[in-house]
Amino acid sequence: MDLDIEQDPYVKALRSYSSCDWAALQRIKLSRKTYCQEQLKFLDTRANTIEQEFGPWGTYWFIIACVQKLQSAIRTGSRALGQFEDDEKIYLERCLSDVLSGISEETLPGVQSAYLSAKVLRLIDFLVSEQLPGFAGLIFVKTRAEVAVLAELLSVHRSTKEFYTVGTFVGQSSSAKRKTSIAELVDVRGQMDTLDDLRSGRKNLVVTTSALEEGIDVSACNVVICFDKPANLKSLIQRRGRARKEESKLALMLADDDDPSTVKTWQELEDAMRRQYMDDMRRFQELEELEAIEEGDRELLVEKTGARLLLSDAVSHLYHFCATLPARQLSNRAPIFEYHDSSKGVGQPAIAAKVVLPISVDISVREARGRSVWATEKNAKRDAAFEAYVQLYNAGLISDNLLPIRGYDEALASCKSEVGKIPSLVPVAGQIDPWHLVARQRQGIENVSDLYCYDLSLCEGHETKSTMQMRIPCRLPTIPPIMLFWDRFTTFTACIQSSASVDPVDVNNAVQSTGLLLSSVFRSRMDAERRDYIALFTAPGHLRETPWAERFNGSFKGDELKLPDVSNLSLSALGIIRDATRNGLPHILRAFDRGSSGSSTSGSVRQADDSGRNEVLFHVSRFPKRTDFLHPVATNGQRVPEEANKILLKPEDCEVDRLPLGYAYLAAMVPSVLHYIGVRLAVTHLCDTLLGTVGFEQLDLVVTAITATSAQEPTNYQRQEYLGDSVLKFLTSLTLMSEHLCWHEGFLSLAKDTIVSNSSLAKAALAVGLDTFIQTRPFTGIKWRPLYVTDLLKSTAGDPREMSTKTLADVVEALTGAAFLDGGVDKAVATLQIFLPRVSWSRVDDKNEILLSAYQTPIIYPPYFTQLEQLVGYDFTLKTLPLEALTHPSFIGSNVSASYERLEFLGDVCLDVVVSTTSFNHVPPIPTHGLHLIRTAVVNANFLAFLCLTHSLSVPRTNILTEGKDKVSTYETTVRKHIWHFMRHAAAAMHTAQQDCLNRYEELRSPILQSLQTGSHIPWSLLARLDAPKFLSDIVESLIGAIYIDSHGSLAACEGFLEQVGMMGYLRRLLEGGVALYHPKEELGQLADTESVRYEVFPQGDEEGTGVGQEKRLGCVVRVGEREVARVGGGLCVVEIETRGAEGAVRMLKEERGLTG
Repeated sequence: MDLDIEQDPYVKALRSYSSCDWAALQRIKLSRKTYCQEQLKFLDTRANTIEQEFGPWGTYWFIIACVQKLQSAIRTGSRALGQFEDDEKIYLERCLSDVLSGISEETLPGVQSAYLSAKVLRLIDFLVSEQLPGFAGLIFVKTRAEVAVLAELLSVHRSTKEFYTVGTFVGQSSSAKRKTSIAELVDVRGQMDTLDDLRSGRKNLVVTTSALEEGIDVSACNVVICFDKPANLKSLIQRRGRARKEESKLALMLADDDDPSTVKTWQELEDAMRRQYMDDMRRFQELEELEAIEEGDRELLVEKTGARLLLSDAVSHLYHFCATLPARQLSNRAPIFEYHDSSKGVGQPAIAAKVVLPISVDISVREARGRSVWATEKNAKRDAAFEAYVQLYNAGLISDNLLPIRGYDEALASCKSEVGKIPSLVPVAGQIDPWHLVARQRQGIENVSDLYCYDLSLCEGHETKSTMQMRIPCRLPTIPPIMLFWDRFTTFTACIQSSASVDPVDVNNAVQSTGLLLSSVFRSRMDAERRDYIALFTAPGHLRETPWAERFNGSFKGDELKLPDVSNLSLSALGIIRDATRNGLPHILRAFDRGSSGSSTSGSVRQADDSGRNEVLFHVSRFPKRTDFLHPVATNGQRVPEEANKILLKPEDCEVDRLPLGYAYLAAMVPSVLHYIGVRLAVTHLCDTLLGTVGFEQLDLVVTAITATSAQEPTNYQRQEYLGDSVLKFLTSLTLMSEHLCWHEGFLSLAKDTIVSNSSLAKAALAVGLDTFIQTRPFTGIKWRPLYVTDLLKSTAGDPREMSTKTLADVVEALTGAAFLDGGVDKAVATLQIFLPRVSWSRVDDKNEILLSAYQTPIIYPPYFTQLEQLVGYDFTLKTLPLEALTHPSFIGSNVSASYERLEFLGDVCLDVVVSTTSFNHVPPIPTHGLHLIRTAVVNANFLAFLCLTHSLSVPRTNILTEGKDKVSTYETTVRKHIWHFMRHAAAAMHTAQQDCLNRYEELRSPILQSLQTGSHIPWSLLARLDAPKFLSDIVESLIGAIYIDSHGSLAACEGFLEQVGMMGYLRRLLEGGVALYHPKEELGQLADTESVRYEVFPQGDEEGTGVGQEKRLGCVVRVGEREVARVGGGLCVVEIETRGAEGAVRMLKEERGLTG
């Protein structure tokens, strides 16, 4: 069939892509390897085979049935041909309709001998001769298409249709790569019903492929027919085994030119197999008897738990232990057994066994030998396995239940199961009221002079508005200047300093001064009879010529001012202006307004009267009602003209407080100032009690650490939690590695995850009572009342709260970060000792020395590893470290202590802490979300692998040149050496994996480098397309771990290596800004908002060069809601094609919404 390739749907689709690969398109046109063309070729091949086997009738029926199936799928939208696009179905249907022009089911020739092959006619004759009661038979054919044709033929042929009820059965491929074909005519969905029908007698003949030779329970048959010669002896025996009824028959259909001796040869081979089988059975019985005689009764008993290990169970237990080891790419976790027969074939065997465990097991327990010699390998294997398991138990790698350990230890494993049950929200104690503690100190103090005295000054810029002495029964921590936001454009600063001189004050005068100050603003909230203020406010000594409260007490009528002559009157000397006509509503005097009371004003203005005479009016503004001045007032940045809110009051309608306005300002700020002080008092109490062993010096770090975002304070714990999370994981990993020198990476990771989990940290916070110190409720001042001692003594904390376990865990991490900032890793360790006492925390230097001493083992250092040190930029003192850091888990050989897994475990957290601290310390500070995005961008496997593939060193190489028979010369060249060149391994597939990755790297290197150096986005999809094997990123991290240990715990040395490979340079570029940080999937999720996002990945048609062993291509459709917003193709892996799909969807949505970036 000569078809125009340009009309093929796949060719059309390639042309329609905005970024058409013209080279790929040309290859497709030349090779004609598209999905549709392959289907037509396959159909043609099958049709020719069917004509040879069944005759013309079979071919006609087969093609007509295929076309009808295709037409039905198009008409009904059936998913039967789910891998075909609609345009591909229509194209195939058009092509096949042209082939069948003039032929239909109605014009199909009848099932007559003239249209059937001789082979089919002979089969029908045989079936007619077998039409006896109780018949049950199978017919084996080669292909699924032949199953469909033969079943149809026997169902309609006049000689067989009355007696035989025919069913079909074919294999069901479990491979996701198996593609649907238009030649698939057998419906596999009802196949198990076919077998049930055969068993029950509802069907008596099944046409099948080799699918029923083995593995499926089929009732006994009395006739099995092989329509074709079986492929081999095994197939013949399996088929004959289906004919299990008495007097059953196996019919073989052979062509006239087949060698008749073939069947005789098969029979002779079967007899030989039967004799061999009987000999093996006799030998097996002898061995079983021998094993039963010599089987020992050795056992391992753990009295504490009653767990028992017998010799007979040791092998299965050992295999189970190995199965729990970390699964690594291209490595084998099974134990290897070696046997030695010392009898040398003389007399009874004397077999001893040795077992070697995978390289991830510590070298001290990696090998074990049996204690005895045995007559059988089976018992020798048990002996070696038993000794290996005993070693593992003694090393602490097996629990007292004789199972592989699953956590830090048995106690912590129990703890893990408990903390895992903590709900996301838990009831916690009310927020601590530090003033309760202050009130307790106030009891028994009668003399004001015994109180601590502090100067409280309120300033606007360089101008001091007012100053009072605050007397309080406790020593205050250092209080930094407090920013107070009066309105949108005015900011005050409250400064608190220990008074330089403290004059004796009468308690009554102090109480009166405090009452006068607070009542100027909070008159309606005060109890006139109460005198037990927690904080007393008194005037500085130079203002006490007349008692301060007596001097400024009360008010006077506004018209008592010497009006209209007010030119020399200071506005700051006057107090609050109260509108007597509106229940004393407080105002601030802004100016005196001379003019007619009837003159027009704008805005919200209260008119004096309409007498028309000129008079002096009070130009005032409202005194604010709010009592929270710690938070800025929301503003759009535009100053409102004073005239817009101008208020004019008649002096005779006003009362003027004698207390100067500056003190009223101070009084209004008292709730905010006391709240600010209270938080620091709470922090001081926390540092003196729970955190007393840490010795915090910078209290502001602790204030930040215990403040949740819901508290709406100027700072919160999020940035410190980011840093503390990294420090916690680093210290936990270091502690576990140094304490458990024989633990493999799997145990270490399980233990670390248990210790640092949110549930573990949340439970730790609750256990020590940290919850009461966590600030979650915002200060508003709405219900603020003066703080009285008797009230404060009645309550120690606020109302009980609910808090998320994540918040509790975050605060623990934030305090760890605060301790790290305050005093380095040692203070961080001191903090963790408080919250996680189960862990054996100690000085980091001590842990570093333990690890250093563990690598003192002498080894033979390969000379070429000096090139690795040049490449890394670090000279190792302990040569064991770089050797282990470059040893893959698959490696088998000498001169090795372990694989790189433990060092990679340590290097991972060292890398994390270097990146986190660098990012955290950047100026200006990076917001928390940006910190997480940056860490994700540089601490990921594909980026590390790219650095590993890119960083190289030029080294000299001597080449030998042979000229003639005896003349040999040499010449020098240089080659590039990469880190991965030094990796030791023993996996046969490793070279293939490396080469495949290198091929992708060569294609992607330039665009990735360009994006990293100058691009505006992180090259997420290009890095995903690299699809680098994990061992490339693993060895980068293992080298970091090796450098950390060898340098006695120097993170600076680790950072030097990261600088060498280029990571730190890119990190600095990200920190400086200008690079979009979001992953396309995350950005698409934000743009989609509440709509769902779906990624539909599908295989694309084969292209030239994508045959066996080469990568197939994937396509992806991205839907937001139900709408398709992007379609991409040519992907190498799912992660890459989904990332590219997300990029396309983001571009589309941004263009629709007019967004940039």
